[in-house]
Amino acid sequence: MRILLPVDGSEHCRNALRFIASRQALSPEKEATVELLNVQHSIPEAVINALGLDSVRKASQDEGMKVIDAMREDAGDLDVRAKVEGGEFAPVIVREADHMDADLIVMGCRGLSAMEGFFVGSVSAKVISLTKRPLLLVRDKIPAGAICVDHSDYAHAAAEFVVNQREFFGKDAVFEVINVSETEETFHQAVEPVMTVFEDAGVPAERVHLKGKVGDAICNYAGEGKLDMLVIGSHGYGNFRAAFMGSTAMRITAGCEVPLLVLKA
Repeated sequence: MRILLPVDGSEHCRNALRFIASRQALSPEKEATVELLNVQHSIPEAVINALGLDSVRKASQDEGMKVIDAMREDAGDLDVRAKVEGGEFAPVIVREADHMDADLIVMGCRGLSAMEGFFVGSVSAKVISLTKRPLLLVRDKIPAGAICVDHSDYAHAAAEFVVNQREFFGKDAVFEVINVSETEETFHQAVEPVMTVFEDAGVPAERVHLKGKVGDAICNYAGEGKLDMLVIGSHGYGNFRAAFMGSTAMRITAGCEVPLLVLKA
């Protein structure tokens, strides 16, 4: 499994790296390769002209490697590689994920509301809108428990990722297929196609029926401490559209404290 983990030396990123190392410990026979990517700010042309391109590049590389080297102690037994790039954070992350053909992008984050993400420019929100690759957001709080897959228009793709990468979740993982709906009929219409993916792969899964507003109900359920990870499908609205149209995925991204894996079809 090829994992891209952007790092800036913060505790959020350290938690993300520790979380990936803990996943590796669950299935040591399935080795994951993790690239730690540090993105340096673009250097103004006037500075480059004054100091020289080679000097600026070396200083940028040295600064990035300091950040990466300081985090290696949190990597455990992971096969870790390092890379430093310059430019705008989100586009560089997405470009590097495509370059290395990453199976998963992992980002540590503190969590912003959709409106905060719109005004502050949350890097994770931008990456969600730009990439088609699976993206795992790891919070500072990492409870233990079961793993959950919710229903959405893209739930089938999410379920396929889970069963195809089951070693990442651990051999004893318990999967739940959640749908928020008011009636039993609509619940089963949504859940059964996703359950078929698990059944065909021989992976046990349970049905969970919730009621209420979709984003709130899922966040509340996750907040009860039952889940180790929440997996959702998303079409990935950009920041502006998500802020004003109320994307369920963005509401969950802002309000869910457990690690959140976002997948697109």
